[in-house]
Amino acid sequence: MCYRLWFAAAVLLFAASCSSTKNGTKKNDIISINLDTIEITANRENPYRASAPLDFDLIHTKLEVSFDYSKQYLFGKATIKLKPHFYPQTTLTLDAKQFDIHEVSVINKDGTNTNLAYTYDSLQLQITLNKEYTRNDELTVYIRYTAKPEERKAGGSAAITSDKGLYFINPLGEDSTKPIQIWTQGETESSSCWFPTIDKPNQKTTQEVYITRDKKYVSLSNGILVSSKDNADGTVTDYWRMNLPHAPYLFMITVGEFEIIKANWRDVPVTYYVEKEYAPYAKQIFGNTPEMMEFFSQKLNFDYPWPKYAQVVVRDYVSGAMENTSATLHGEFLQRNPRERLDETFEDIISHELFHQWFGDLVTCESWSNIPLNESFATYGEYLWNEYKYGKEYADYKQYDNYEKYMEESNVKNVDLIRFYYNNREDMFDRHSYEKGGLLLHYLRNIVGDEAFFKSLELYLKTNQFKTVEIHQLRLAFETVTGKDLNWFFNQWFFKNGHPELTITYFNDADSVYVTIEQKHNTEEGLTYTLPMNVKVCYTDSCYTYPIELKKFAATFSFPAKGTPVFTDADADRVVLCKRTENKTIANYIYQYNHSDGFVQRYEALMALADSQKVSADAKATLAKAVNDRFFALRDLAIGRLRYPFPDSANFAATLEKLAVNDENSYVRRSAIEKLSRLGTNKNYESLFENAINDSSYTVVGAALKALVSVNATKALAIAKTLESEKNSNITSAVADVYAKEGDSNYRDYFRTKIKQQGGGYSRMYMFYYYANFLTRMEKPMVLAGINDILETASKTDEQYISSAARGALKRLVRFFEDKKKLAKEELAKAEGKTAKLEWEESIANYEEIIASANDAASLLSKKGGYDFH
Repeated sequence: MCYRLWFAAAVLLFAASCSSTKNGTKKNDIISINLDTIEITANRENPYRASAPLDFDLIHTKLEVSFDYSKQYLFGKATIKLKPHFYPQTTLTLDAKQFDIHEVSVINKDGTNTNLAYTYDSLQLQITLNKEYTRNDELTVYIRYTAKPEERKAGGSAAITSDKGLYFINPLGEDSTKPIQIWTQGETESSSCWFPTIDKPNQKTTQEVYITRDKKYVSLSNGILVSSKDNADGTVTDYWRMNLPHAPYLFMITVGEFEIIKANWRDVPVTYYVEKEYAPYAKQIFGNTPEMMEFFSQKLNFDYPWPKYAQVVVRDYVSGAMENTSATLHGEFLQRNPRERLDETFEDIISHELFHQWFGDLVTCESWSNIPLNESFATYGEYLWNEYKYGKEYADYKQYDNYEKYMEESNVKNVDLIRFYYNNREDMFDRHSYEKGGLLLHYLRNIVGDEAFFKSLELYLKTNQFKTVEIHQLRLAFETVTGKDLNWFFNQWFFKNGHPELTITYFNDADSVYVTIEQKHNTEEGLTYTLPMNVKVCYTDSCYTYPIELKKFAATFSFPAKGTPVFTDADADRVVLCKRTENKTIANYIYQYNHSDGFVQRYEALMALADSQKVSADAKATLAKAVNDRFFALRDLAIGRLRYPFPDSANFAATLEKLAVNDENSYVRRSAIEKLSRLGTNKNYESLFENAINDSSYTVVGAALKALVSVNATKALAIAKTLESEKNSNITSAVADVYAKEGDSNYRDYFRTKIKQQGGGYSRMYMFYYYANFLTRMEKPMVLAGINDILETASKTDEQYISSAARGALKRLVRFFEDKKKLAKEELAKAEGKTAKLEWEESIANYEEIIASANDAASLLSKKGGYDFH
């Protein structure tokens, strides 16, 4: 599963401006977020989360389903073949959430049914079997039922915002902007919301699904579409079959109006299901999929294992994407026209979900405690694809973003990677299981070498295909291939929390070059990391690389001097997952930027030089030079970090103008526009900003409109009016920003419409922020009406991220008017004369009324759950 895009949106900090989210760049104008600083560690007060007991083994699951759209019911017939795992059994427990149970029976060898006694508590079906069954016996249970997902009290998490399992989207067609769809979401244990099963990751079963649908729709499920049969009532029944075993949480069905675009990888069908509007772009969106399948198959020396690969895009999805076996489901954000794809393709999500077909679907974690075996690999699959397709520099750039995300989470959450103590299983879907795990796989690859790394993955897959595993199976595969004991690596990284914090000191004398490394971290008492790495020592005309292994809290390593070194660098390949503090000088960082090939090394150097530009002209000059760097992210970083006054100010401004117009990368053009908008009155860039409204990139257009409002608000308002119908979030956020800053009370309807507009997933979230900004400029009656708009809208949705965004907007209003109240009290204390005092007292009373109203609304919304944004 890829939850990360939506988790980032779901923890938005409603701040006054968008902050950098990609190594000094801003991606998609998503407002940056910080959670309250609450440190989370592995809490042993939480129960031990053992793997689910195997009383029975699923063998085969046959489902026959049809739907009542008006009631949002699924009518189902489940035929489940299974056998006792080891011990004899007289009862069977199946997960079945919010069903009406109509019949439970066992199918006899002669094909007749014998009814079975059962009890049902709305979550589990306890069946009394007709005899004792041993591990040598198979039994087939038949259950007729009605699933009622809308009557289930739904939960959710940051990763998966709802756990209803089965979703009817716009079932009555009342929303003309949204198609009618049905889709499912099984992970973690929500498949049992639409069919009875043993809903645990350590089960695997083959599958048949018969889906009865209206003729105008198409269906999708796991495996191959065997047949489609026309029924007498005008419906169609599609028969889907998966002959290879997979986990119940990976079962899926989707029904709706989709265009199906077909491709192939070797002899395997590859299909893309999209809305009609996006059919012309489907091969642009998904077109690299066959090449990815070939690349991963060759890299792993294990061919794509399933009979087909489909990808479908649905509305109102509750996460980012889901790797259902042979049929990945994506959120609607992936449907992008060519213009939108100039700014973001979301190809990492496509490669992530595809790599899951091996790591997660073929070989599956046996418990949620072991979910890094699924998610760490899928995250690293993104790196492998980027490295192959776009080069190591781009792959390292994307992976460094993962490093920063993990480090940010580690400030508030410090837990074991493989952890058996947690509050909720979905707590496992975090920056540790995804980003940290992916970074550790990269480090392990560096330690054992490429050939051994991929040979170990091949052995792991071939040994455990169609099985469930825990972390030790991965270690054993690596040990078998390398012939080395790797307990030290897995123990310190997978079963311990935290990461090393290293203080690195470089010095030299006439004979030797020295590197002292101290482990300064404070994780679990007594933990000393073993850290293999390379040290690079550079002289005027050559560099030398030395392998070392740090095994102590502190150690000094010496290397023969070949003259006076100009630069020394520990962990020269930047593969150790750590925080590092070094005694490098400004000159060292300038050398590091100018002579390093790696993205991370050059990024680190520019960041250090940015911090030193106030005291060093050389640092600032190097930063200014970097605005023409070969790699877009470093150009973007340099533009954003360089501070006024600039070296050779007039020429530098001219350079920015050229970048704003001509740079090949849209994020660099945007950053140049943003920098120019802050240059003050030394030149009027109004015409440049206005021309940039016609840029091919939405992100540039949005930045240009926001810049234009600072020099010509009237013109910005007029242009914003012409862009109101645009759907792209860069444009809608820019329009909202202009209206919030300059619009009068007549613009309230724009915000009301946008926050109430259904669909768009998380794209509605930031509109609450802009509405709050707008309301801070209005009079009390409109502010109170706006608070009611926010409360009413959020109260009518089950989507926690919307109620959370609404609470964030309300708290913003509280803070703003608390500040106004404080200033008013100060003025009241200084006021002379009755009239002046009465005016300030009235203002204070108005502010208090607004504050009380906003607090009351936020309190009501807090009962819906979600996250507190500040």
